[in-house]
Amino acid sequence: MLGVKIAKRHAEKVKTYLARQKLMDNNYRIIRSDKFIYFPLSSAIEGKSRKTIESAGGQIADFKFGKNPNIGTYSSVLGKHAEGNYQDVAKGYDLVGDIAIVESDSAKSAKAMAKAIMKVNRNIKTVLRKAGAVGGRYRTRKYAYVAGERKYDTIYRENGASFKLDLRKTFFSTRLAFERDRIRKASRDGENVMVMFAGAGPFAVEIAKMRKKSRVVAMELNKKAYEYMLENVRLNHADNVVPELGDVKVLVKKHKHFADRIVMPLPKDSYNFLDCVLIAAKPRCIVHYYGFGNRSDAFDYHIKKLHGFFARNGRRFRVLYKRTARTYSPSQIEVAIDFLIY
Repeated sequence: MLGVKIAKRHAEKVKTYLARQKLMDNNYRIIRSDKFIYFPLSSAIEGKSRKTIESAGGQIADFKFGKNPNIGTYSSVLGKHAEGNYQDVAKGYDLVGDIAIVESDSAKSAKAMAKAIMKVNRNIKTVLRKAGAVGGRYRTRKYAYVAGERKYDTIYRENGASFKLDLRKTFFSTRLAFERDRIRKASRDGENVMVMFAGAGPFAVEIAKMRKKSRVVAMELNKKAYEYMLENVRLNHADNVVPELGDVKVLVKKHKHFADRIVMPLPKDSYNFLDCVLIAAKPRCIVHYYGFGNRSDAFDYHIKKLHGFFARNGRRFRVLYKRTARTYSPSQIEVAIDFLIY
């Protein structure tokens, strides 16, 4: 039957994507070998989904999978536990390590989802429900316990790196896995890299692990997230990461003309830190900029703002690449724009 063959170091990312898109067939067993993991697919994959999997190194082909006894698919099991039309409230789930995160309008439907998730995925230890939007000074989110072990910390593996984090204390999104992989591959060995708003360190650590000769300065305002970043640097032996605790606007003053590459994963507020970019950037610095916007005009909106900022400051820039990083809401997307500063 059709499946995905993927190297172990990329398996967590692909597994998360397949689960979120409901593309994995849980009626069959996942196959593990020394170097690869094979995921059974519920249907053929084409278009954007196929491109996403192949860009992560996945190979889609026919493989021989054994039956997985005593379980069904997430949807079929959920149907047995939920009352009424569960599809009106069940919005899917994300996997972060051994924690599943559900979106549901009620605690009752979340319980039904948790039963289904834990039945089809025996590796899940905890199910949490989003209990609010990302917000506050540190961009954190509240979670409500639903089922399993009552815990909020986990170890998440992605792109050959491992990250320990507490979901309540630091912002983290598995949906940015492709962006982290894309940027680490775009970086060059020996560069000076600055990661603003570094959180628990995913961008910084993944770049540093791939580019051993690079120096990666990672800035974070949230003390709890910074402490997890320190631990993740040690956990991944990423000794070329330089973690810094504090406000980017203050910290950047000691890094004038330092950076060959700057990462700005703060979509709600990146624009307001472009003055820091001008302080830190070397000539021909590459910037990875993120921003929220309406589906219809998000790219035009942000590129117009960038044109205005650089014109006022007597500088020039050129867009190198742009893509939709993720869907944020039915009407809003997060865009990624790479640009070069002259």
